[in-house]
Amino acid sequence: TRELDRKLEILDLGCGTGLCGPLLKPHASRLVGIDLSSGMLTKAKNRGDYDELILADIPAFLMLHPAAYDAIVAADTLCYFGDLREVVQGSSRALKPGGLFVFTVERAEDGETEKSGFVLRPHGRYAHGESYVRQVLAGAGFSTESIEDEVLRHEGGVPQHGWLVTAFRQT
Repeated sequence: TRELDRKLEILDLGCGTGLCGPLLKPHASRLVGIDLSSGMLTKAKNRGDYDELILADIPAFLMLHPAAYDAIVAADTLCYFGDLREVVQGSSRALKPGGLFVFTVERAEDGETEKSGFVLRPHGRYAHGESYVRQVLAGAGFSTESIEDEVLRHEGGVPQHGWLVTAFRQT
């Protein structure tokens, strides 16, 4: 992993109630959160970690902010997108050259996703195959640093596995 020894302009995609804020703030010169829910943003504001909170659609926001961020984080957000291409391409556009993109998605085995690379689960979230994630990242100009199998959450006492992805926008 590359060492980042400076404070970063960080965008938290789908920040929700701001759970990642305390983890990201120590590394940020400016921390921006974006979400579709004004109620969630109010809770995030009350935490006090964000410099700016924005009510907006993620893909549209990303396309309007070229080369604005050093790092983009999307924890437990992209599982609500089947096709990741628009969000990943938008993230590439919104990152400065060499910028860091870290996100999680639920894990699917490549064989269960058929041709699309992703599958909708009964709980309403999408799971993505590793080869699909790699393909989408490469297509958007990212160099994949790592894709690690991690437990993202527990539902009904059952661990839910996903991919923790780290990629860098190529210069």
